[in-house]
Amino acid sequence: MSSKNIYLVAYYSAKPKDPKLTKIAGYMRDPANFEYDESINITRGLKTKDQNLARVILNLTNKTVIKNSFNENKDFATLLAHYQEGYPKYINPLIAQLYKDELNEPSNVSGEKEKESSGS
Repeated sequence: MSSKNIYLVAYYSAKPKDPKLTKIAGYMRDPANFEYDESINITRGLKTKDQNLARVILNLTNKTVIKNSFNENKDFATLLAHYQEGYPKYINPLIAQLYKDELNEPSNVSGEKEKESSGS
């Protein structure tokens, strides 16, 4: 079984802030009259549908931005921080698991405990 990269895929849909005002000429042309619904998925591997429909795609494995059609000046860390703030219950455990080898937390903690107990 080949290991695929893990991605954060974000979809956005726009809707009018006040649907009763859409009958006014020009209302839908003003971006200030829209609000966005955000939906994210965490997936292993990318589908063609994801690449075509998603507005933001982050490769969490390689720490790269694959697609960002909202604000192209945002880097990986800034975008990831946005999603961590909005979805901490889902994103933070995943990030901790993905990057635990980089942080070396498990090996440092167990190594320190072994030294402390053997020194007593």
